Amino acid sequence: DNSQDNFERNKVDVFGIETIDIGKIQRISIGHDNSGFGASWFLDKVVITSQKTNEQYFFLCGDWLEGSTNRRDLVSSDKDGNPSLPLITYQIETITGDRRGAGTDANVHIVLYGTGGDSGVRGLDGPGNLFERKQTDTFGFKTVDLGEIQKIRIGHDNSGLGAAWF
Repeated sequence: DNSQDNFERNKVDVFGIETIDIGKIQRISIGHDNSGFGASWFLDKVVITSQKTNEQYFFLCGDWLEGSTNRRDLVSSDKDGNPSLPLITYQIETITGDRRGAGTDANVHIVLYGTGGDSGVRGLDGPGNLFERKQTDTFGFKTVDLGEIQKIRIGHDNSGLGAAWF
């Protein structure tokens, strides 16, 4: 956060972050909270410069961050315009059980864990009434190739009346 009017059209915003040495940065996760009128944001790229080594990392996006796709995982490149790892789309299917009260109105999220890393927490949201009794819902999101999927963690925020989910 700074005193500027951040994230406006055709602007470059600069932020400083103090941290311990984290080494080579391979990927970042960036997004926004969808709040406010016209919350869509076209992100061209993120450039991170190490003040210690003067090394630059380029994270190319060139896409809108909006609605249910308000977050992106971006992979590092050592050159502007040349991403080093491909982004792939993962498809998630949830099947809610066939029991009275099986559905939920809570906000459901998932993390995929693979041999090449994890997806970070991803909200499973979309149009319509999701996670209802005996219903299959399908979601997709892009992230770096995680390799062979080893496990998932799925859960919800316990919001809403009768938030349990079967």
